Amino acid sequence: MSDSDSKISFLDLLIIILEKKTAFVASMLVFCCAGVVISLLMTKYYSATAVIMKPAQKMSPALGSLIGKDLPVSGLLKSMDLFGSNDLDQFLGVLNSRRLAERTIAQFNLAHHYGFDKSKKYYIEDIVRTFQKATSVAEDHFDNIEISVTDTSPEMAANLANYMVLQLDSITYALSKESAKNSRMFFAERLAIIKADLDSASHAFTNFQIQNNYINLDAQVKSTIEALAGLEAQKIAIEMEMEQIKNQFGPNNQRAQELQKNKSVIQNQIKYYMDSGGGNLMISLKHAPAAATTYGELMRNVKMQETLYEFALQMMEQAKFIEANNTPAVQVLEYAQPPHKRSRPKRAMMCMFFFIAGFIITVSGILSSKWLSIQRERRTDTHKKILYMFSLLKFRK
Repeated sequence: MSDSDSKISFLDLLIIILEKKTAFVASMLVFCCAGVVISLLMTKYYSATAVIMKPAQKMSPALGSLIGKDLPVSGLLKSMDLFGSNDLDQFLGVLNSRRLAERTIAQFNLAHHYGFDKSKKYYIEDIVRTFQKATSVAEDHFDNIEISVTDTSPEMAANLANYMVLQLDSITYALSKESAKNSRMFFAERLAIIKADLDSASHAFTNFQIQNNYINLDAQVKSTIEALAGLEAQKIAIEMEMEQIKNQFGPNNQRAQELQKNKSVIQNQIKYYMDSGGGNLMISLKHAPAAATTYGELMRNVKMQETLYEFALQMMEQAKFIEANNTPAVQVLEYAQPPHKRSRPKRAMMCMFFFIAGFIITVSGILSSKWLSIQRERRTDTHKKILYMFSLLKFRK
C-alpha cells in the first residue's frame, strides 16, 4: 500500500459517517431534543430597568447673585465644591453599596424569595452577594444611570429596581444634608472667630486714626494696601478651604495639594509688593514712613477681615440653603416596568450549543468506534495495549 493510500482523506471520514448514518441521525436527534427540553425546563428570568438622570448641582438664585459680586475670593468661591453636589460617582457608589442592598433585602424579604430560609444556617453576606449579582448599575452614552434587576418574577424585578431608585434618593438626600450640616457648623465657628478679629481690627484702626489724626493716605499707598489686603484675604480663604478639605478628605487630597501651590504663589506676590511694590500706583510699604506703615497695616487688617467675614457668611448661607432644601436629589427618567420578554435562557443559543456539541460528540464517537474496529481486526500492537490497559483497570481479588 502506498503512502497516498494509507492517508485518510476527508472523503474517507465522510464515508465512515455515512456508513453509520442511522446512528448519526439518532444521536443528533437525541442531542437536539435534549437541548429543546432543557431550555424549556430551565427557570425563566426577566430583567427590569429604571433610568435616572445625571444630577446637577443646586444653588439658590440669591446665593448665585452674592457669588457674582466682585470680591477677591469670588473666583475661589465659584470653584469650590464643599458640599458634594451628588455627582455621578456618588450615585454609583450608593447604588453599589451594602447599605442599599440590606435595605432592599429587608423590604422584600429576599432571604425567603431566594430560598435561603430553607437551609438551617445562612449569612447575610450570601444574600447580599446574590442580590448584587442580580443587579446591574451602568452608565449609558448620555451619562444617565441604568439600574437593571433580574428575577424570576417580572413584577418583583420591576419593584426591586424602583425601590432602589427611591432608596438612592433617600440615602443621597441624607448624605447631602449631613455634609451641609458639617459645613455649616464649620463656617459658623469660623465666622465667630472672624467677627471677633474684625471687631478687634476695627477698634485698633479707629484708635490709631484718632491718636494720629491720620485719615487720608496717598493714592499709591492706598493701591498697595488694597492689593495686599486682597492677596491676604485670598491666602486665608485658601487656608480655610484647605483646613475644611483636610477635615473631610485628609491631607493627601489632590485639591488640598493644588491649594498649597496657589498659597505659595500668593505668598510670593505679597512679598514682592511689600519689598518692591508694583507699577506706578503701588509703592513699597517697607520704605514708607513709620506712621503710614502702621496705618496701612491696620487698614489692611480691617479690609481683610471684612472680606473674610463676607466670604464665610456666604459659605454658611449656602450650607443652610442645602441643608434646608427638600428638593429630591434623584431625577427619574424612566421607572421600571414589569417586562414581558424573558432575558434568559436564550433558547436559540442553547439549541445551537446542543446541536454543535452533539455533532462533535457523535462524529468523534463514530470515528473512534471505526478506528477501534480496524485496530481489532488487524490485531495491531495498539489494540493489544488498549486491551492490556483495560485489564489493568479491573480490581482483582
